[in-house]
Amino acid sequence: MNRTELPIAIPCTVDWTTMTLADRGRFCGECRKVVRELAQVTEAEARALLASPPTEGLCVRYVHDATGEIVFRPDVVPVTRLARVRRAAAVALAAASLPLAVAGCMGAAPMLPPQTPPPTPTVDPSTMGVVVMGEPPAMPPPPVEPPPAPTTTATPVLPVPR
Repeated sequence: MNRTELPIAIPCTVDWTTMTLADRGRFCGECRKVVRELAQVTEAEARALLASPPTEGLCVRYVHDATGEIVFRPDVVPVTRLARVRRAAAVALAAASLPLAVAGCMGAAPMLPPQTPPPTPTVDPSTMGVVVMGEPPAMPPPPVEPPPAPTTTATPVLPVPR
């Protein structure tokens, strides 16, 4: 249903949130009527409401999208017995297949190719220092590098305009 099918001649200026909840809508204290919100009913229910004989004092509120289509509550499809049986079968199948899925992950450890141990380092005895009573071996001091030469960068100074 498009809003062009349901024009509102004189829109109400009362704030919707200030109206009190009433049976199937909200009660407007200014006009003393129950305002029905069409977003709370299905399109079929709204058409039946608008087609009923006492529509002279009927007040409605609706929301529409960019194309002018009025937003209604979606129709709820009743769940049939067959749908319940299918849903129960799907849950039972999922529950039965869960242990199989877990068992597929619990196998023997994968066979990895044999690894060769890392080579043991060979030590040249002539390069070893003498250790006396737990002292660390004498190590030659690290080479001292000369400090880098200082570098300067020149930044031109521009006069500040006054």
